[in-house]
Amino acid sequence: MKKQKKKIIMGIGIIVVIGMGIGLFYFFNQPSIVFKKSVEKIEINDDFDAKSFIKEVKHHSIDDVKINSSKVDNHRLGQYTIEYQIGDKTYNLDVEVVDTKAPTFDIKDLDVDLGTNVKPEDFITNLKDETKTTVAFKEEYPLNKAGEYKVIIVVSDEANNQTEKEATIKIVKDEEKPTLTGLKDLTVEVGHKINYLSGIKAKDNRDPEPKIEVNSKQVNLSKVGTYDVIYTVTDKAGNQNKYTKKVTVVENKPIQSVGQNGNKIVYLTFDDGPSANTAKILNILDKYNAKATFFVTGNGKKYNYLIKQAHDKGHTIGLHTYTHNYKQIYASTTAYFNDLDKIGQMVKGQIGFVPKYIRFPGGASNTVSRHYCKGIMSTLAKEVQNRGYQYYDWNASTGDASGNNVAVSQLIKNGTASHSQNIMILAHDTAAKSTTVQALPKIIEHYQALGYTFKAIDDSSFTPHQHVNN
Repeated sequence: MKKQKKKIIMGIGIIVVIGMGIGLFYFFNQPSIVFKKSVEKIEINDDFDAKSFIKEVKHHSIDDVKINSSKVDNHRLGQYTIEYQIGDKTYNLDVEVVDTKAPTFDIKDLDVDLGTNVKPEDFITNLKDETKTTVAFKEEYPLNKAGEYKVIIVVSDEANNQTEKEATIKIVKDEEKPTLTGLKDLTVEVGHKINYLSGIKAKDNRDPEPKIEVNSKQVNLSKVGTYDVIYTVTDKAGNQNKYTKKVTVVENKPIQSVGQNGNKIVYLTFDDGPSANTAKILNILDKYNAKATFFVTGNGKKYNYLIKQAHDKGHTIGLHTYTHNYKQIYASTTAYFNDLDKIGQMVKGQIGFVPKYIRFPGGASNTVSRHYCKGIMSTLAKEVQNRGYQYYDWNASTGDASGNNVAVSQLIKNGTASHSQNIMILAHDTAAKSTTVQALPKIIEHYQALGYTFKAIDDSSFTPHQHVNN
């Protein structure tokens, strides 16, 4: 019995040992994950590979590991957890999203007026960082006094990374007043509007954009009279200048269109001057006791003194626009009248008033204006008369608009071809039209021999209006 009992015990022992051995085998051969670090750090906004944090996977392939990193926000600083699962085991790895890079930026020096509210941000350009930043002065600086100072700008981010840079600030006590140019007295017909800022520019030694205010409360555009307009210009330092100009509101009395009459009259008209040829033309007109009309532009300013000379000799000065730039003047009705106002004021500076006789570049029948504003000539032909102007086309021409230095014989032939009672001849006054000057005596002689008188345009003159084509 004892022997049998020992055999049973030994059998049980062997079974236990074998069971323990099998258990230990399975225990030591279970798959497990070993990480490189106990806590991983991820740079903010950088992509990351959660698998790269694994050092090894024991008794299994790394490809069998299931990873859940959905709780990690790599765009925000903070502590997060990544879950790894293999077999029936789950492992957690702590990760920290960090910012280890200091802000980068460029610095600029400042030149400001005394009293300007200067902030540290004003010195900063091209600021870059992965998190929110704050900008501050490193210490207090005497920015309420004129002088030149060194200041240190500190930029900090959410992770307390900091970058410091030095800048220079120059604080100037500005006492120079701003000025206005282009101011002029204005004339307007009853019921019309005024652009009080047309042609006016503000200038200042330190402020590129001084503020302009216009006080036109006294002006009554519905009543004839003379009124004061007050212009105030102020710079950013508070320096101020005031100007007073007159606005004269006049009755709207359009010049009437006049047809042909029984008198033999030639109206010689010269466009585009004044020029180097204007004095020669005036001498020829004096020689033949002939009067003419000059539709002038702003393109020959060094000869502007001849505008007054022509006026003093009894010739008529008309307006032909300041720029004679089709694209600019025919861009809109406003553009045209702004230009017309500019040439009017230029002529007023020579003869003391703004003429009401005008000629459209290209004439009222021009079609070039279609390229810039459809229908503008139909509008302008009516509106200029509504505003008290009268426009003059022509019913005869020298043909000198076709080119420079057209043959004198051809100009004479063209210029003497009309048989109308009232003849308005188109000619040009520019430096390139020397043959026009040479042809002028023969043209005058031809018509004087036929009993014509050469007159300058006035309110009673023949008013040729061509068919408007736009």
